Amino acid sequence: MKSLEIAPLEGKILKVIIVEKEYNEPFWVIEPQNNGSPKNMLSSLFRPSIAFCNFLEKLIDETNPDFATEEQGNRSVAKFKENNALVQIFQKKGISLFLVDVDENARGYLFSSLEEKKQLRDSVVQALEELSSKKSDARSMEEEYLVAYGQCLQQELEEAEREIKFSVRESWIAMEILENARKLEKEEVTCLHISSPEHISGVKKLLEAIDVEVETIQPTKKLLFTNKKAPPEGLVDLLRSMQIQVKPAIKRTAEEAPSILFFLDTGRRASPFDICMAYDAGFSVVIPYENVTVDDSKRIVQDAIFSRDAKGIKRTCFFIGGKDMEKAEEVLKIARDSMFPPFETAAIIDPGGAYTTAAAMIAKVEDALARSKLGNMRDKRCAIFGTGAIGRVVAILSARLGCDVVIVSPNPERSNGEEYIANLTNSLRNKYGVSVEGVFAPTLKKRIEVVEKADVIFCASVAGVRIISKEMLSETKLAKVMADVNAVPPLGVEGMKLEDDMREIVPGIFGIGALTIGRLKYKLEREILKEARRNGKGVVYNYNHAFKLARKILKGEISAVKLAVTVNYPSKERKNPS
Repeated sequence: MKSLEIAPLEGKILKVIIVEKEYNEPFWVIEPQNNGSPKNMLSSLFRPSIAFCNFLEKLIDETNPDFATEEQGNRSVAKFKENNALVQIFQKKGISLFLVDVDENARGYLFSSLEEKKQLRDSVVQALEELSSKKSDARSMEEEYLVAYGQCLQQELEEAEREIKFSVRESWIAMEILENARKLEKEEVTCLHISSPEHISGVKKLLEAIDVEVETIQPTKKLLFTNKKAPPEGLVDLLRSMQIQVKPAIKRTAEEAPSILFFLDTGRRASPFDICMAYDAGFSVVIPYENVTVDDSKRIVQDAIFSRDAKGIKRTCFFIGGKDMEKAEEVLKIARDSMFPPFETAAIIDPGGAYTTAAAMIAKVEDALARSKLGNMRDKRCAIFGTGAIGRVVAILSARLGCDVVIVSPNPERSNGEEYIANLTNSLRNKYGVSVEGVFAPTLKKRIEVVEKADVIFCASVAGVRIISKEMLSETKLAKVMADVNAVPPLGVEGMKLEDDMREIVPGIFGIGALTIGRLKYKLEREILKEARRNGKGVVYNYNHAFKLARKILKGEISAVKLAVTVNYPSKERKNPS
């Protein structure tokens, strides 16, 4: 007999999207007695509605799962495939749909153990019926003991059935989801699991306990009547005036611990922007700390994680902010060193928003080059004006993509400019392993030399400082892309507009403005916060993770909870539902 064992996946990242179906799939080990209910009529209600099917199709298109699973329940494999709309949907989409449930042999073993208790209980019931038929005025001592014994047997039987229906069955479902994921030769796997409402919480907890990322979606169904004035003449008229609207919602169980974000800002004031973003991303509580030092971080982190149990740890997160990139990374290192199994949880680092801004900037330019058929980013020579945190991260990410990178200090007031830029490039090489050329360009002539040699120009200097003038643009001959994160006038590139998205500023020069980059940065930070809140694992969300996620956002991969469908009852002229 197949053994029940839930083991973590090795070398894989599994995400399971659990979709709540409209009914609980009938399941029993011992078939319950029919108490006169119209069984055949009710069985027609245990199937997906047209609205749910339409919603599921849209969900599949948006999430693109690698495989799907559904509970088998009491159905045979043949019965499951017969006229099953879900089977037809997944076949049409080219996605494998697997039945997951208690193994047949295990089910037979469970039946035997329950049947023994059931027979004993039935014998007690029969003995009681025989005693009651004797029409005695007083209940005998034998009858009293039989009642007590029968009640104990009934309680044991109900507890055993409940254990099988929930704990045992949910363990089998979770194990078989994992087994199907193991068979795929991919590092990142997504499963769409169609679940009975009563099993969502149990399966979710089992999967999350072994570090599977789980998102639960509860499609809520509402009936809308378009004709509210005139009463319908019959059932068909009623149906034609009806719309079925299905909207998804994240389902949260009442017993979940609150999700807490500890915001560790190395600056004098904790960033209101990041705090608001965290609340919008779904954190229950955000606790800011200011002027956080390396010495503070260990005490704060350990006080926080030691106060929570295993469930609480998974719903705890740390965000490292502040304007100083080096100081923030030092605080992050100590924070991570302060954690150890099982007291490990997610940490985000985004000093002054620099990491998400830089990631958005690079991803946006890379996407724009591809869309405009201007070649690959890795083949470009990139010039980065600005040596702050944003400029440094842009340089690191660009170099790791394979670009030929030059980072430029354009500050004319920097007296030790040559020494400063040399120290910076040495630091980037020694600390981050990237080879970057450094240029001190305090004069117009020096900046023109840099621009002429570059294919892509990133302006990440101080807000309100012009870097690229019209004079420089007029002397530029070859096609170039310029991205500017400065939203404070004067902008970094003269002639650039905040909303530009590959607008041709002058012939051959295409601009990407600060608001265009900012919108992606906003989406990116929100998604990182959401992912860290859901993840519950010891993951560090830094600029590398941010860049990968920014690429996904630009490819149009959206959260499943944004989906909604509405279907109408077909009219006489139209046979296919909308």
